[in-house]
Amino acid sequence: MKRILPSAMPPKRKSSRSRSGSRKRSTSRPKSTTTRPEEKECCSLAIPNRYLANLKTYKYVGCDSSIMSCNVLKYYWNFVVELVPMTVAPNLLTLTGFIVGVSSTILNLYYYFYENKEYPAWAWYYAAFCLFFYQTFDAIDGKQARRTGAGSPLGELFDHGCDAVITPFVQANVCMALHMSPWMTFCYLFMSTVGLFTSIWEQYGTGLLDLGLISGPTEGILLCCVMFLLSATKGIAFWATPIAASPLFEKTIPFPAVLNGLLPFENKAGSLTVTIDNPRSLLFAFFFLSWIPTVFTNVYHVFVRPSVHKDSKTAFVAAAPTVFMTLLHYTVFLHFPDLQEKFPFALEFSYGLLVSYTVTKLTISRLCKMPYNGYFLLYVLNALVSLACVAYVVAPCLRARVSRDVFVHYAGQAFATLAGLGLVLYALMAVTVFRQIARYLGINIMTIKKR
Repeated sequence: MKRILPSAMPPKRKSSRSRSGSRKRSTSRPKSTTTRPEEKECCSLAIPNRYLANLKTYKYVGCDSSIMSCNVLKYYWNFVVELVPMTVAPNLLTLTGFIVGVSSTILNLYYYFYENKEYPAWAWYYAAFCLFFYQTFDAIDGKQARRTGAGSPLGELFDHGCDAVITPFVQANVCMALHMSPWMTFCYLFMSTVGLFTSIWEQYGTGLLDLGLISGPTEGILLCCVMFLLSATKGIAFWATPIAASPLFEKTIPFPAVLNGLLPFENKAGSLTVTIDNPRSLLFAFFFLSWIPTVFTNVYHVFVRPSVHKDSKTAFVAAAPTVFMTLLHYTVFLHFPDLQEKFPFALEFSYGLLVSYTVTKLTISRLCKMPYNGYFLLYVLNALVSLACVAYVVAPCLRARVSRDVFVHYAGQAFATLAGLGLVLYALMAVTVFRQIARYLGINIMTIKKR
């Protein structure tokens, strides 16, 4: 008798089992086992499998022309990195610096909300230490990666991811240290967040992280450390003390009355008076005047030297959702200045963490050479809440049904919730993507794999 091969058996079972429902259910099992485990596992991850292979072509390209980095701090950083054991992973250094850096902001937020903005001197000494500690560890993680041969696209993503999240926290610390007014707090955090976006967006378009002669990660952080030390020694009231008997600078310039609504503060119709009379206004003016050329330079570089994409159009299309959300948040602040007073930092952190999420997705897209999608859950939720605020302004029927105080109360709670949700969703995205990249590259996230 001819022996029936096992491979010939399934067709016979298939034809006989099609006669009953119970038999049909049993035939579905072999179909599910044909999917490879790694495909089934990766189907829910952030990066599609077909783009992971692009990580193999990764090469870091950066240019740091910072005066302090090139002439002073590099010797300090080289000394510190030699003290780090070769068994310590670069990402562990980055995470340690991030945790220490954020801790001072959390501490000062406690004094801001629960101690009537009365900060002990040691809190600002601690803030200066934490920020300098963060800068040091952020600088030596790359050196440690080169020492240990652990450089990878995961390391760059981890570094940029921590930088993106810590930015709104550091800038909130600056606002508290200088005792800024509500409109100045919003503008400072708003401009800082825009600067973060344009710098990472420039790298997305050009493939180059270009730090100029004076950069935020170096000179900017050192300036913040000095401000924290002055707040510790002289108190935050120092920043409102007149520098001289008369203002250092005071000038009234013509300003169209129809544009008054675009200003974040009250202004007399027909003119605009700019006054610099204390250390706080001097620093704010310096920041504003340095912010404008920085942002325009980022945009100019993307326009004239696109290298990652075929042309600059791809980068500008990717920026469109964030530009829209930026204008939307600014509009909300203009029409609801009391929102910032009743819910401090809610609007700023909801926008700041949204941009942190956005720039990290831009970095992932650049590293994996995959299309960027700027419309995600956190973006949609922020857009809905912001559009609801705009609708309240333009729709008289809404204002007739809901009082302004009630609307501001719920809008403030919504933005505060979005800020917290932004942290949660960012953490989920980071853990998912980090684990996926580490698994694909065959490396560990927080330890160095033995070879």
